[in-house]
Amino acid sequence: MRKIFALLSAWLLGCGIALADGPATRPSDELLQHLQQQLATVQTVESDFVQVKNLTMLKHQMTIKGHFALQKPDRLMWSVQEPVRYAIRVEGDEIKQWDEDTNQVQTIHLGGDPTFQAITEQIQAWFMGNYKVLAQSYDVELMGEKPLSLGFVPKGDTMVAKVVGRVDLTFGKSELYIDKMVVHEVGGDTTTLQYLNTELNKPIDAKIWEMPPHDR
Repeated sequence: MRKIFALLSAWLLGCGIALADGPATRPSDELLQHLQQQLATVQTVESDFVQVKNLTMLKHQMTIKGHFALQKPDRLMWSVQEPVRYAIRVEGDEIKQWDEDTNQVQTIHLGGDPTFQAITEQIQAWFMGNYKVLAQSYDVELMGEKPLSLGFVPKGDTMVAKVVGRVDLTFGKSELYIDKMVVHEVGGDTTTLQYLNTELNKPIDAKIWEMPPHDR
C-alpha cells in the first residue's frame, strides 16, 4: 500500500511552466468562475504525457513517458511506458497497481482512508476545475492570460506546503484542459509534465482500463 500511495503522490506532485517574470496578481473571481464552468463540462480526458523531473542535489534529470485517462466521477488510469512500464488504475475506492518487473496486479480497497481521499480529490480538482476544493489548500495567482497560466501557492498551515513550494498550470487554447503543469518542491527539485494529443469528452476505449495495461 505504501508503494501505491507513493506513486499516486508522485503523480500529483509530478504534474508546467517556469515562473513568470514580475509580480503575480490574484485572478478575478469572474475568471475563476468562468474557468470552473468551462472545465465542469469535461467528462473524460485522455492524453499522452512527458514528465521531466530535475533533481537539484544530484544534478540529474529523469524523463518518463506514458498515457493518462480520467473519467468522471471516479475513474483514473496512469500508465508509464518509458523507461520502465507500470500502471495505476483508480476506480472508486479501489486501486490496482501493476509493474513490469513482477508482472503482478496488486489490488487495495481504501474506502474511508483520508490520505487516499485527499489525493484523488485533488487529482479530480486539477483537471475538472474544482477550485473550491483547491482553494482550501492553495492561494491562486494569475501568471499570464495568453495562454492562461495560474500559479497555486500552498497555504502555510497545510500538509501540502511541507513539500510543495508552488504549482504552475498552463491551459490549452480552449481553456478546457491543462497543457502543462510544473511543481516546484520545497527542496529545490522541479517536475514538469507536458500533456500531448489531449482528447476531451470522447468515449475511452475499454482497453485503456485493462490491468495489466494494454500495449498501445
